[in-house]
Amino acid sequence: MPDSDIFLNQIGAAERAVFDENGFVFRYDEEGMGPVYLPESGFYTFVENIQSSLKPEVMVEALYFIEYPSGMTIESEAVRMRMNEITHSVSSISGAMYFSRTEQDYAVLFDDVYAVAGAGSRKKVNDPVPPEIIPDEKSLYLHMNEHSLGRGYYRMDYLSRGSDLAICLTNTTAMSRIIKAVDKEEMKIFLQMIPCTDGLLVYGYCGVVLRNDGIVNMMMDPYYSFYRRMTAMETWLYNSLHKTDKLPPLAEPMP
Repeated sequence: MPDSDIFLNQIGAAERAVFDENGFVFRYDEEGMGPVYLPESGFYTFVENIQSSLKPEVMVEALYFIEYPSGMTIESEAVRMRMNEITHSVSSISGAMYFSRTEQDYAVLFDDVYAVAGAGSRKKVNDPVPPEIIPDEKSLYLHMNEHSLGRGYYRMDYLSRGSDLAICLTNTTAMSRIIKAVDKEEMKIFLQMIPCTDGLLVYGYCGVVLRNDGIVNMMMDPYYSFYRRMTAMETWLYNSLHKTDKLPPLAEPMP
């Protein structure tokens, strides 16, 4: 397995200093530069294609570091299989927390999360059994109730490239509470898991096309909101791996 330095040396010195201090670094793509922290590994083209086809109005990205639990076998395939198990336990996303700027406190972001029988189905089924041999690509569908944007259905794509795994969450129904904020297929949260000798490096990308921008921007800061959603998913991975209830970190810009 590579050391995380191989990928972290690709970011700037200032960003690396923030990462070393906090265990993560993030950026809001307000300049429209596209992905900057994206590791030069098996999913580089995949994320670039998301960016070019989606053309998001709001894009945020981050690098996170998750240390391995004590006693865990850290051989590459063992790490892949463990993360494959965790990400198939989709009902465990229920209860994932984030910091609500509106409420000025932590709140449950996702609840009532469960797998459904297929695309367009509303039939609740058990969490899928993770495959013993990880395929290059597969998909499942799930229901989630989201704190601010209500109930909806999503596709979760599972992807494998070399020693890396990734999940990509796409909304298959529109996201709205009072008004439509995001149309179907116009939000993607991508998390790439890179097994390294010193821990699990996670690259996160969230791209969103907003609807009713003026009203939505009055209701919430979309960069902040979608960064927190992406980080809630990363914290779910951390807590599932470590069997803890860690809260997502707070960092500048503060709520």
